[in-house]
Amino acid sequence: MSTSSAVRPATTASAQIKLFELESTALLKLASVVQEPLDLLLAKNKHKLSVIDRRVYWWILGKMAALQTTNKDEPIPIPAENLVFSIPVGDLYLQAAGEAGGEPTQKKKWVRGQLTSKLTYSTFKTIAEQLIERSIIVVDHMDIVDPTKRKVGAIAIFPRVYYENGILEVHVDRLIVPAMCTLSKGYTKYQREAAMALGHDYSQILYVRLCRFLDIHQWRVAVDELRVILEATSYNRYSNFKQKVLLPALREINQRTDITVELTENFAGRKVTDVHFTIYLRADASQQKAKKHRQETEASLIDIYGMDLELRRSKALAILQQEYLFSAPQQQRILANEAQLNRFIELHFKIEEGLLRIKTSPTRYIASVLFPNSKAAPVPGLF
Repeated sequence: MSTSSAVRPATTASAQIKLFELESTALLKLASVVQEPLDLLLAKNKHKLSVIDRRVYWWILGKMAALQTTNKDEPIPIPAENLVFSIPVGDLYLQAAGEAGGEPTQKKKWVRGQLTSKLTYSTFKTIAEQLIERSIIVVDHMDIVDPTKRKVGAIAIFPRVYYENGILEVHVDRLIVPAMCTLSKGYTKYQREAAMALGHDYSQILYVRLCRFLDIHQWRVAVDELRVILEATSYNRYSNFKQKVLLPALREINQRTDITVELTENFAGRKVTDVHFTIYLRADASQQKAKKHRQETEASLIDIYGMDLELRRSKALAILQQEYLFSAPQQQRILANEAQLNRFIELHFKIEEGLLRIKTSPTRYIASVLFPNSKAAPVPGLF
């Protein structure tokens, strides 16, 4: 297995207690049992992760890419020893270039943060202790490995963590490596750097969730469920939840990451029961918004075409008289033929909605479309 300067097998004998004495094939199954360490990032574990905890996970997942096999169908082997990652702590305190105090910014370039005097050895001792404690996975379904014995136990994803001279040394349990490698593949859908730039718990958890729905661009979730996901169940009133949790998280995600998110609320009476997120990669957002705009306009046109013919004529006549300079005979030609009428309505709507960019006046443009072969000279001054 290839390694880099940031990741290496542990050089000392592992002091970890061997909970399971299994053959190599069973070890692979054991690794697949814990196939979603992402649960820790999604706040499903019993320990609440901190902003720094999640950044450690994302940093390591980035390095895990070098450990993946070239064949996607080939099982990722379990290394002979635990892996060790040396993380410069500056990488865990990212901020935008030119940004003061780490507040959200529109700038896209992120640099290693400037460490302050508050970040002492005591601080990193606490971080090390919490990383170990919060990485523990309780294995209570070992029947997948051994249906007869149903062995149970616990695995610490990070069995040892040390800090010295600006470097956080994190050991990763070798049994978890295949699962972590698999997890790191999922992060190709979005940038780990963007996730690491987020500075609040709610933003980090919500960002990971939203990115799981990038392919379909939509995520609809009940408000009560979202409170649980974001670990914000103390906000019983939706208005407080929205102002204190949801809107700040969306604002930071939209400012600091590679995705753009829009929020729509769905009501039952006067109560917001669920919310609908529209999610796009920032690079695709403008194109997708234009597509959505076109679709909404087309839907509006379909509704208009379904109106009674006389009602359509009445509405079109009002528009013709108020906004266009057609002659009376031209107006009659538009109103007399239903196909011409519908075509005029379509062109008018698309010009109004900015879906048609024209270099001449609306009257002249529509006349060129509706009367392309007309030899009659236009009424002076009308065009």
